[in-house]
Amino acid sequence: MNRKRPSCLMSYAKILLILTLGLAACTPPPEELLIENVTIVSAHLDAPSAPQNVLIRDGVIAEISVEPIAAGRQAQRINASGRFLAPGLMDSHHHVAFVPGLGAMGVTPASDHPALLEAYMAQQPRSLLYYGVTQILDPAPLLAWREFEAAPLAPDLMRCGEIPNAAGGYPLNQRDDSDALALYPYRIEGEATPEDVVARIAADGGVCVKLYLEDGFGAETGWPLFDADMLARIRDAAHAHGLPVIVHANAIDMYQIALDARLDILGHGLWNWQWPDGEPPVVATLDRLVEQGTGYMPTHSVMAGLGGQLRPDALDDPQLADVVPAALLDWYRTAEGQWFADELAADFPPDMPRGEMADIFGYGVGRAQRATGYLHAQGHPLLLASDCPGSPTFVNQPGLCTWREILSLNEAGVSLQAILEAGTINPARQLGLEAEYGTVEPGKIANLLILSANPLEEVTAWDRIETVILHGQPLSRQTLAVQ
Repeated sequence: MNRKRPSCLMSYAKILLILTLGLAACTPPPEELLIENVTIVSAHLDAPSAPQNVLIRDGVIAEISVEPIAAGRQAQRINASGRFLAPGLMDSHHHVAFVPGLGAMGVTPASDHPALLEAYMAQQPRSLLYYGVTQILDPAPLLAWREFEAAPLAPDLMRCGEIPNAAGGYPLNQRDDSDALALYPYRIEGEATPEDVVARIAADGGVCVKLYLEDGFGAETGWPLFDADMLARIRDAAHAHGLPVIVHANAIDMYQIALDARLDILGHGLWNWQWPDGEPPVVATLDRLVEQGTGYMPTHSVMAGLGGQLRPDALDDPQLADVVPAALLDWYRTAEGQWFADELAADFPPDMPRGEMADIFGYGVGRAQRATGYLHAQGHPLLLASDCPGSPTFVNQPGLCTWREILSLNEAGVSLQAILEAGTINPARQLGLEAEYGTVEPGKIANLLILSANPLEEVTAWDRIETVILHGQPLSRQTLAVQ
């Protein structure tokens, strides 16, 4: 499978945009890059390696040796003594078409602010790279994936084909009819059968199929869902094309439907424990998940982001300035920019302080962390997945979301080894991409990170990136921040 390499081929207008933003000049990757005296940390190794030399040629790892490697005279060299080389991270649930604080591209309020939208789309891929995310899976890319891929520097993008429920179901019921027609091209309706729709997804380059098991938010229920027969037909059609099925689900009853249908990956952590009678069967449901080998995306950042949106000091976080264009950050501080926080607050008593509202969302984070910790204790592999931004939350920003998800996994008791695997080899295996990604080995795409600390000794190593290597092109981390 071919992946996009960084390119300097762009229009004159795009060059002007880059110069205006003050971004680092785009230079082609060297034909050869030699990283010398570096300690390799990779899921296929039992322990960090002795100092190694790593030769990258034409964007692919060509050779790894403890002995000196002869490189061409024009090779670029990095002396990485005392540094650690890890695979680039994969965020297995990131939405390129949803703008924090503005919502989905193409509809209001995002469509009302074209200048802010343009600034965000220019910075989004760089913000992901800033936090070491060199691959993403977007399970619902809408129409923005082409623009994302056209950026001069961007993580490798894998995407699903998104099949919404029938009319009246989620997510179609969140859009008006004209939006739905444009945003959801893979609808099963009229003469279009599940087999037809899945075949189109495969032909269009999708690496997975995305479904929804969501019958209502909060106490609301009754939204229509696909029945067992339809789920089975979609699953079988997807598997015939070699595509896993990812399902949006976060509640016990929705999990059980997904497990009954033997769908492949649960796209959210189990944070909704509502149950009509008696003790909710959380452990029994998670045990079924382990027994069936179902993929699991914890996505703690969804609930954390909703709570964070309501905190009065949310925009004071200095990390936001590294990844959010200044004009957009200023807009968040306006009355208009607070629209989603006001919408969330409207569901609470009017005299309740917003900090208390935020704490209530913390219960959902806690349940998600407990479920994740339980699965980890059973030895079940996890997938690093932020679902950034998850909703129009301005605190959930690309890259920063992924970093916070790593911290939350650590808080949930997930070991540093399992976090490494969750962000590298596990998603590669789950999506059938392990021949290209996931470890530091010859033949793999050279999407790598040079860290100043060992990620198997301290979780903060993932925020101590010195150099991001994208298809063999070394990028100083600081050049990827908002300038």
